Amino acid sequence: MIELREVKIPHNAWYEDKPFTLTFPDTWKVHKCKIPSEDAKPLTPEQIKAAIHNPYGQKPLEKLAENAEEVVIIFDDMTRPTKTYQYAPHILETLHKAGVPKDNIRFIISPGTHGTYGRIDFVKKLGDDIVSEYQVYNHNPYDILDHLGETSYGTPVYINSEVMACDLKIGIGTVLFHRLTGYSGGGKMISPGVAGMKTIKYNHGDIGGFGPGLTPCKTTGYLSNDTNRMRLDMEETARMAGLDYKIDTVLNLQRDPIELYAGDFVETQRRAAKGTKKWHTIDNPVADIAVAGAYMRENEPYLSRWPLYNSVKDDGTIVMFNDDPNGDINHWLFNRHGKEVGACLWNPVVSKLAHGARMIIFGDYPLKSFMMRYDPEQVTWIRKWDEVIEELKNNHGEGSTVTVIPDGTSNIPANLL
Repeated sequence: MIELREVKIPHNAWYEDKPFTLTFPDTWKVHKCKIPSEDAKPLTPEQIKAAIHNPYGQKPLEKLAENAEEVVIIFDDMTRPTKTYQYAPHILETLHKAGVPKDNIRFIISPGTHGTYGRIDFVKKLGDDIVSEYQVYNHNPYDILDHLGETSYGTPVYINSEVMACDLKIGIGTVLFHRLTGYSGGGKMISPGVAGMKTIKYNHGDIGGFGPGLTPCKTTGYLSNDTNRMRLDMEETARMAGLDYKIDTVLNLQRDPIELYAGDFVETQRRAAKGTKKWHTIDNPVADIAVAGAYMRENEPYLSRWPLYNSVKDDGTIVMFNDDPNGDINHWLFNRHGKEVGACLWNPVVSKLAHGARMIIFGDYPLKSFMMRYDPEQVTWIRKWDEVIEELKNNHGEGSTVTVIPDGTSNIPANLL
């Protein structure tokens, strides 16, 4: 009888939120990457409140709220792991103490070009009480926009009209690695979050150089943050829009905050980016097989390719989780939207593996349209974990090495640093 080695990783953040147990043949050498944040103690509600009210580079929220008549609280969408309900009540308490009535407070989700959401998602983010008692709205990047002019980079600035109708603008989000802007967070809450398509397309295409026939700007890319041309343009846009107060968090592996910064959105993002690098960097030895979960951003599972590519041998196999019941996120900027057509910056070229000889996509919710991104000679989708192991055995025998990355959508590979 073959003995199995078990490894648990976090799984299905916005659904059951229960660990997934991976099993491997006992004859394989399995290394589960250690993450500094894995066992980090989260901030208490009292510490969260204290951090929210001790801002960097901005007046305290209670001072900003004194003269506010209309308030918008912008929160990140389902592609981010933020439990917004951990922070929003402290903000609401402050607003009400300042005399702002419920009907003058609205929440707007910040999806950029990801599409729309419904009540189920709003409740997952905000909690039932807030959704029941306060206005919550989607953002439309094609309509209901105010034109504010241009940034110094030439980006035409179009911002959600309801956001611009408010005299106090507050954002709540999380900082993770980002393949274009270095890290997420900060001014991205406004651009691309609640910006118009013309703004987003110019920033990503003309400024960033991402899209077919374009060359990525050398200042962009993973962990490239402070001098990132895309980010600086986004921050200029957010400044024009008047983002007054931002909360940027660093999370542990349970999606609870271990660092929280409030105040000016540039200062909060820079501080949180340093914390993210500290808490999310993993040891990732290069192995015959590299497996990565996608816990923090399960509807953007392809983000895990970055740590996977840097953890596998040239002739090895990578296993990418894609197990979100709702599939990967819609994207009006980059995705395919038909057999031969796609969004304005969609690249029709089939993706080849950057490292490794083959990739298995694991998950119980296959999508043909997702698979069309990849070379079918290199990539296969398998729904059951025991079948993944059987497929791996076709190329990897006894003594094979395995690196397990608990969350490829947030973990930063140390061997790149």
